[in-house]
Amino acid sequence: MDVITAHRLKQLDLEPALLGELSPRECAQTIYEAFLARVPYENLSNNRSVGEQPDDPEAWPRATDRMLRENAAHGLGGTSFSLAYALRDLMRGAGLTAHCALGHNLVTEQAHAAVVLYAPEGPLLYDPALLMCGPVPVRPGGTLEDPLGTIRLEPRCGPTLTVTLHMHCAGANATERLAPVGLDPWHLPGRSAGERAIYSIIPMPAPPQSFRQAWLASFYRGRPMPLRFACRRDGRIYRYGERPGSIEVLGETTREERPVAVNASQQLHELFGIDEGCLREWFER
Repeated sequence: MDVITAHRLKQLDLEPALLGELSPRECAQTIYEAFLARVPYENLSNNRSVGEQPDDPEAWPRATDRMLRENAAHGLGGTSFSLAYALRDLMRGAGLTAHCALGHNLVTEQAHAAVVLYAPEGPLLYDPALLMCGPVPVRPGGTLEDPLGTIRLEPRCGPTLTVTLHMHCAGANATERLAPVGLDPWHLPGRSAGERAIYSIIPMPAPPQSFRQAWLASFYRGRPMPLRFACRRDGRIYRYGERPGSIEVLGETTREERPVAVNASQQLHELFGIDEGCLREWFER
């Protein structure tokens, strides 16, 4: 393991030497769990990148080291592209065969990014933006039984698979409201109520240029987008949307909606770990 990877892993409180004692699957899961616990889904960093250099789109994407530095300094994470790109680099640095893959939102037509790991038992799909607890086996019918719900890959056409989700806590309504990446899922015909199609994906390595172009296209030039945060902690998913201005807490069997306090910056900092100063700057701008 090189020095750069060791430094990156230590930022996630992982000891590089210990990973070498694990099987590839155990190593990947250890990295993924540490990443998920430390790095939130958030689009504040996207708004900041565009605002700081509005005329230089090539500077907007935040690669692995920049994202990890900003996480250490300000608690920032990123949207699906930043998360997938960094997770892939961490897994590769640990000697695993991991690649970024591109998905397609079935309603909003927006691109989505995830990671495909080529493990001895077959390819696995990791998606930190969806906040699932582990990987889904990449095959038609591949299923992850998460304590919070069921994620399944359904055949679509050719090599394309559809990621479907069923939340346990409150059926269809909670499933519709989950999507931390703005996926706005729709009902999958022929499936049980509450099972939703989230996005389609070709679970194979995306060409670097295609991935870069899709990443750039995921930013919004001009008017900043309303904030959206999500993280998974203590067996629950926490979500915040600046619109409508509420916080959701999803558990195994419960869904709770909390009002946003007058001092939103402090409340959001405590829930998501994002620097309170960054949040105050956003709300006071």
